[in-house]
Amino acid sequence: MGEKVKILFCGDVEGRFNTLFKRVETINSKSGPFDLLLCVGNFFGVNNKEFGPYRLGDKKVPIPTYILGPTNQDQLAEFPKEEADFELCPNVYYLGKRGIYNDSKGLKVAYLSGLVCSGDKNKWNYDESDVSDLCDVALKGSPSFRGVDVLLTSQWPAGIVDRGKVNVAEAAQSEHISYLIMKLKPRYVVSGLEGVFYERAPFRCPNLGDHDTTFETVTRFIGLARVGNPSKDKWIYALSVTPLNKMKIAELLQKTTDETECPFAIDELESKVFKTKKRKGDTPSQYFYDMNASMEDEKRKQRPKKQRVEFDQAKCWFCLASPSVEKHLVITVGESCYLTLAKGGIVPEHFLICPMEHFQNTLACSEEIRQEMAQFKEAIRKFYHRRDTVPVFFERNYKTSHMQLQAVPIPQQATRELKDIFLDESEAQGCRLEELESHSRLDQVVPPKTPYFTVELPDGQTLFTKIQGSLNFPLSFGREVLASGPVLDMPDRVEYRDCLIDRSAEEELVARIRTDFEPFDFTQ
Repeated sequence: MGEKVKILFCGDVEGRFNTLFKRVETINSKSGPFDLLLCVGNFFGVNNKEFGPYRLGDKKVPIPTYILGPTNQDQLAEFPKEEADFELCPNVYYLGKRGIYNDSKGLKVAYLSGLVCSGDKNKWNYDESDVSDLCDVALKGSPSFRGVDVLLTSQWPAGIVDRGKVNVAEAAQSEHISYLIMKLKPRYVVSGLEGVFYERAPFRCPNLGDHDTTFETVTRFIGLARVGNPSKDKWIYALSVTPLNKMKIAELLQKTTDETECPFAIDELESKVFKTKKRKGDTPSQYFYDMNASMEDEKRKQRPKKQRVEFDQAKCWFCLASPSVEKHLVITVGESCYLTLAKGGIVPEHFLICPMEHFQNTLACSEEIRQEMAQFKEAIRKFYHRRDTVPVFFERNYKTSHMQLQAVPIPQQATRELKDIFLDESEAQGCRLEELESHSRLDQVVPPKTPYFTVELPDGQTLFTKIQGSLNFPLSFGREVLASGPVLDMPDRVEYRDCLIDRSAEEELVARIRTDFEPFDFTQ
């Protein structure tokens, strides 16, 4: 059995931050250490002045804390406009609208923020497209998907309450969340908003047939009350759990004495959530792999996703034919790729290799493009060698739309511990870089559409990590490592915005580099 993860859950905080963190600190000192605190419901309330000292660092949050998003318009101002800016204060992180968080010990947490959409969709609403996307993240590219450890929601799932146990209005419950439970098979579902504590008897969601690789694991639902409520209903819940992927199958399937029947029916939920009609003789099928669906059903299911993935190349900063490209930064152009100066580079000769047409990552590029990228890399090696430096190439396929392979020169003596520095920093960030075997290719170890980070070291070794939707991955990770003391010792050049120069200086720099690069330019 794998290492256990100790978790604290809490209900709606609604601005009572001192009450929450004082209680967490007490529990952590007596029964900890706990790995993380997961908050459901409304983290912010009408009065949030207690959060100020935590933002400023005058007060400390005792353990890493992860929160769901807003449930109404008034709360929007408390959340970052961009989900990439997920740190609200030291040790408090906004998970985002939907996704899956993987912690360093293997815990898999699915989450869905906000309220179900009942009319026009707002930033605090979710609908069937969000449910589809969340299932997509969990199921696609994971042929041995077993389920998730935890599902966090603000709303309660429809049909979860045994009659007479607690009073929760039907309008406050969500069939979309019930559907997610059937699809993701979470071991624990934790929700807030209703102001009462309720712990349901465990149940098992049935296997849904073809392509469903999950086990019929036990699911437990926990509804948490508001922090510091006068009724003293339970609002904080402690749990010690072994991550699902580190458990034996026999342990997952072990029966409990208090199990009840599954309260959900997949065909009814699918019909209500996706507005489809159940056909006679149909057997429950996985939504993403329903080969029996009519063409009209398929079109209806695909419409939201089709609209979401359409991309306007005219607005892309890196498609060479786009008017948005800053062409004065381009150094040289090949048949299918081009070499450009990085805007706000760590050092003056910080380059990007990009495909001319729109490809999201290296794995999506054709063999022709990859071969030309290899030619550019070899030319850059020779170019950097003239100053006794060697290149580090890295790519982040996460929260970016157009593939960029970055090249940064470092001194030869800085390579000695470079691999260990990358590995140590990745461990500290909870993303754990792995070494790609010399006989393997990246597309053999990273499933399609999976976010990843990869770095090629000067000696040819490649390190990689699969991010899989985790918002905990720092967008400037590659820059942070290279700008650190043991490598370039340029801590003030981690953020590209801090390194920007005016256009005339960019043009002058590019003109000099174009001349210097000519002897190494294979495109001439």
